[in-house]
Amino acid sequence: MKHLQGKKLILALVLSTIFQFWLSAQEKSDSLIIHTISTTLDIFEDPRPMEITLTLDLKTYQREKFEGEYIPVHFLYEFGDSVRIEKSMRIKARGKFRREYCTFAPFWLNIRKANVTNEHLQDVKKMKVVTQCKGGKAYSEYVLKEYLAYKIYNMLSPVSFRVRLIHMTYIDTGRKNKVTENWAFLIEPEEMLAERNGGIAIKKDELSMHFMRTEQMDVAALFLYMIGNSDYSIVGRHNMKILGLPDYGSKGYTPVPYDFDYSGIVNSHYAVPGENLGISSVRQRYYLGPCREDQEFQKAIDHIQSHRDEILELVEDFPYLAPKHKKEMIRYLEAYFDSASRPGFIRSGLQTSCR
Repeated sequence: MKHLQGKKLILALVLSTIFQFWLSAQEKSDSLIIHTISTTLDIFEDPRPMEITLTLDLKTYQREKFEGEYIPVHFLYEFGDSVRIEKSMRIKARGKFRREYCTFAPFWLNIRKANVTNEHLQDVKKMKVVTQCKGGKAYSEYVLKEYLAYKIYNMLSPVSFRVRLIHMTYIDTGRKNKVTENWAFLIEPEEMLAERNGGIAIKKDELSMHFMRTEQMDVAALFLYMIGNSDYSIVGRHNMKILGLPDYGSKGYTPVPYDFDYSGIVNSHYAVPGENLGISSVRQRYYLGPCREDQEFQKAIDHIQSHRDEILELVEDFPYLAPKHKKEMIRYLEAYFDSASRPGFIRSGLQTSCR
């Protein structure tokens, strides 16, 4: 309790100092620029989009994205109209396919030397940012739909990656400071996910689905089926992180899916299903989870069905997605919910392709 009170006192002092600087700055400037902030706040708890500006030479980034090296950027994060954090940071392109395909590939944001004092980020060196891959409204919608896929899984499992939407502004120093604005989102670091759930990240590639906790594996696999994602594997940890949680040990690990841009619910035009699945489109659902007894399948089905209204409301109420795309997502989800409620779904939808 004393430790918590001490943290609250530190936060209060820091915020008080910022406020005093802000008052004194009003006669000189419209906003206060600070270079660090000490806080216990969790950035993933705020539902509002972050306002971030990155200043960099985009040609340099596009040229260096295959080299696996960091390049410098000027980072600006605005808190409302009066306080801004400005830092020199570094970014590095990530993702094998998207580095090759995207004009602006998703990247790692290195915060190790950014002087960020936050109890949630103390062990974090870099953070994943999902970007708008190319110009055009379609690619903007892909980002927003993938963001919603993460939010849906948050409803189904607390052991899931949280995300924070970003309204991103890029200033391209290589093109006379040309300004581009689009959407992006930040993904919770694996270290933060593990700490939040009291677990540890497992880095073993040889594990299979049969080493996973039954209920967690079934919910993850059925969620991925629901959103039309067959681009994952426990073996090799392809688009799947694994956590070891307290009280389980060798009894089972917990899978955590991520990277949903190849899913049917996002429906990006570049997404193609695996060659050996026998389906022609990612919009066709294909179950890749483990085979179970009917009652075990039904438990996962019931769990997801219990969140039906909440999931559909999430999409319907999301203010940044165009109405036609929201309707498309809702129709796709409703098709799953309707089929999952019919007799014979386990046999025809799951057992025919389970592993």
